[in-house]
Amino acid sequence: MFQKIPATPRCAAHCSRIDLRPSRGAAALWLAWLTLVCGATLFAVALPWLARLAVCAAVAIPGFRCVSSFVLLEGPRAVRAIAWSDEGEFVVFLGPALQPQAASVGIGSFRFGLQLWALRFTTPLGPRSVLIAGGVQEPRAFRRLCRCLNGRLRRASGRANRPAVTIRRKV
Repeated sequence: MFQKIPATPRCAAHCSRIDLRPSRGAAALWLAWLTLVCGATLFAVALPWLARLAVCAAVAIPGFRCVSSFVLLEGPRAVRAIAWSDEGEFVVFLGPALQPQAASVGIGSFRFGLQLWALRFTTPLGPRSVLIAGGVQEPRAFRRLCRCLNGRLRRASGRANRPAVTIRRKV
């Protein structure tokens, strides 16, 4: 029998947990958008220089902070791992120390295409958000999370039942 290797993460195939990896591509797109906004503000707006710099700083500073914790998963507010149960209970692990916090999926969570989830969790410490890009995650764990979230969001929106048949034969 083989000994367990202590440095390996918990299995993703049979466990309901995903250890998140940052998406460098999404971060690059976000930073490119911030650069375009600041460039347009600085060079295409008819305001005094001081006002343009203030508007650019008001957009860029929160934008960089948000991309750091929301996309690159850095800092104490970042969601680094998610565990869930079949009953729909979630636990998020925050920061580099992976501090566990009970959570629920909040309003504003959505799926963008097949590979991106923007999740907003409500925790005792306040709301925490994370962008999950499926292309950089472990595939089995990502599929299990998608199944759990699709079922949960479908039940929350009232779409759990099949749609009513409204087309009838003409008599």
